Amino acid sequence: MAEDSFRQAYGPLPSLAPGSRVAGYLLESQIGAGGMAVVFRARDERLSRMVALKVLAPGLAADEGFRQRFIRESRAAAAVDDPHIIPVYEAGEGDGVLFIAMRLVVGGDLRSVMLREGPLSADRTAALLSPVAWALDAAHSAGLVHRDVKPANVLVDARPGRPEHVYLSDFGLSKRAAAAAGLTGSGQFMGTAEYAAPEQINGRPVDGQADQYALACLTFEALSGAAPFARPEPMAVLWAHLSEPPPSLVMLRPDLPRPVDRVLARALAKEPHQRYDSCREFIDELRVALGLAPYEAAASSGPRTQMPGAEEGIRPGSASAVPGDGEAGEADTAPPGDPRRGRHSSGESARPGHSRRRRIGLAALAVVVLAAAAGIAAATHGIFTHRPPAGSQAAAVVVTRIGTLADPGSAGVDAVAFSPDGSMLATADRNGSLYLWDTATDKRSATIRDPGSNGVNSAAFSMNGRMLAAGDQNGSAYTWNLATRQLSATLTGPAFGAVESTEYGPRDKTLATGDYDGSTYLWAGGSLVGTLNAPGSSNSVYGVAFSPGGQMVATADIDGSTYLWNVATLNRIGALTAPGDISVYAVAFSPNGKMLATGDQDGSAYLWNVASRARVFTLTDPSSTTTVSSVAFSPDGKILATADQDGSAYLWDVATGRRIATLANVGLNSSVSSVAFSPNGKVLATADLDGVTSLWGITAAAPRS
Repeated sequence: MAEDSFRQAYGPLPSLAPGSRVAGYLLESQIGAGGMAVVFRARDERLSRMVALKVLAPGLAADEGFRQRFIRESRAAAAVDDPHIIPVYEAGEGDGVLFIAMRLVVGGDLRSVMLREGPLSADRTAALLSPVAWALDAAHSAGLVHRDVKPANVLVDARPGRPEHVYLSDFGLSKRAAAAAGLTGSGQFMGTAEYAAPEQINGRPVDGQADQYALACLTFEALSGAAPFARPEPMAVLWAHLSEPPPSLVMLRPDLPRPVDRVLARALAKEPHQRYDSCREFIDELRVALGLAPYEAAASSGPRTQMPGAEEGIRPGSASAVPGDGEAGEADTAPPGDPRRGRHSSGESARPGHSRRRRIGLAALAVVVLAAAAGIAAATHGIFTHRPPAGSQAAAVVVTRIGTLADPGSAGVDAVAFSPDGSMLATADRNGSLYLWDTATDKRSATIRDPGSNGVNSAAFSMNGRMLAAGDQNGSAYTWNLATRQLSATLTGPAFGAVESTEYGPRDKTLATGDYDGSTYLWAGGSLVGTLNAPGSSNSVYGVAFSPGGQMVATADIDGSTYLWNVATLNRIGALTAPGDISVYAVAFSPNGKMLATGDQDGSAYLWNVASRARVFTLTDPSSTTTVSSVAFSPDGKILATADQDGSAYLWDVATGRRIATLANVGLNSSVSSVAFSPNGKVLATADLDGVTSLWGITAAAPRS
């Protein structure tokens, strides 16, 4: 039902003038109006305090179904006690109208902040929206869904001499009551188009995941100046929510770390089950991606003294808002300002969603390692040996850090790759360069820079060692002739997106590139020869791998599945979906092609039987809840290395699924973004978002005497 139709059926908004009284409240001035209510600044004459008083259309009070539902919804909201949910003092009926009395917030809403300041810095955005995430989770725990998270409903209480305090307001009580009472027409969804989750638009059941989606839209807007699916027409906005992948925020704000896109992509997933489990988890992941410390919620903030309501009153501790709900004080769309720098001082974030960069304090040939899977305690210095329990078939290894390579001017190393003969190591840096290192001397032998680079995401040597491929954040892949150090080809797919992964097939006939646009492209001789598009993929192929024989290619997709493709026919021949069903960031075939390893955002790596598509092992470090961003088999296929955003790499026994080593940086606490074994299996390279690549010697443990 349109707003005009609603007013025809239930009368105009109350025409109350300043100086009027409603249920013991003296109205001083109107501060907002919408389709179903007017909001006044009013004085509670009983307690001599200022409140925001929302007064509903008079015709609503005459509808008994609406009246009863409104009271029940108000009481449910009042039961949520959170310092960042605006308190409701009273709700009921008086002088022929329904009303809600709430705390009056001085300082305006988030919309006014964005209008005044333009796109916000990372710190500012996180400070304003972290409390909102916690408040939403508190409401969800109480069984309440907001349904209309938007800038006008995030109030910023700013008073001289006091820190800002954020309130989440307006749980849309009157709209929900109207809908439940049958007062709204078919085809009308509750919410605001720019922030509406697909399930709201489709009329499917709505829970807290819809609020998370709206919070992600709000985050995008706070950082960029515009909502993610902003369009000239409302119907176009709704269509974009339903059918278009979320745009890249980092393309609009290049100063922000790239993992921010990955976090937002998950929170903006079309299907609710693919989003984070809670708003708090989303905002925590966002803060890590931005390089910010975890949010510490205050146990209480600001006075919450309330009085019981009048005849139909509400007990203390509620959530509602002014103006919001589309009922009062809806602000105009904020014009974008010039983007301002917002990078946190700790540096850029980890790939693909975490950054805990710390200042580098390296000691050459420093010691490290290892915590064993069979209960061996972790150690921080020296050389350590892991031996499996007696009778076990697990590998026994000694791991020692034997060297470190620091990229000059590094913004973080996203990928490492050994040349086929093991003489060179390539490091792909977010500063836009590829560095080549002589593995015999650990000296840098060459620097190669991608043209117009926004950061190098991946690197791969051809099987004959003559070419090097690089996937770039600028949307292109590049191939370089290693003998001449000259650019051989620039490969740009039909759609625009960062190239996240690159891999040469056997005999160097084909190069595969995984793209942020959701496609995998196959290239031969610098020409596009095939495109692989997974069904249901929203965006981003983060990993690609050829089977040893080259007949298959596996693609790791953000939609939560790993897809297997026939290279000759370009047909999809299988899909592997982990139990967590969230984004896959890495994939690798075992040397014999019988097993496939995948790294998942749920914090686990998975081993799969390629022939049966069955999951063989789930590899989860007990201390890690962060993304596995890279996986690599040793040349003999006995060990799997995984790179974890918790700051460690892990070694796993492929035969048993047991963890046999933990490789942790001493004095550093950043994300490990990539792992690669040397061709002889004696060295493992681990790339870190602190800009350093560590080299680890791996040898078999001596037999027990």
